[in-house]
Amino acid sequence: MAVRGALYYNLQLYRGGRKLISVWPSHNRYALAGSWTYKKHRYRLTRGLYTWFVWPGIGPRAAARYGKLLGKGSFLVVSR
Repeated sequence: MAVRGALYYNLQLYRGGRKLISVWPSHNRYALAGSWTYKKHRYRLTRGLYTWFVWPGIGPRAAARYGKLLGKGSFLVVSR
């Protein structure tokens, strides 16, 4: 759901308590690729339970000002 005044969103994805990606899309949607790089590490979707969180970004991204948690969810990858 889009948030009025949000210039971007912060999406974070975790597996096993480890952050796998943090992205700042300018729209209220994001399509995760099958593989990606985050903090110089290459990741790909593998079997396991993934949990995501998303917050709205208020003002310029450099200000790192976020609203309340918009949502969280999880998904299970059973084969890859």
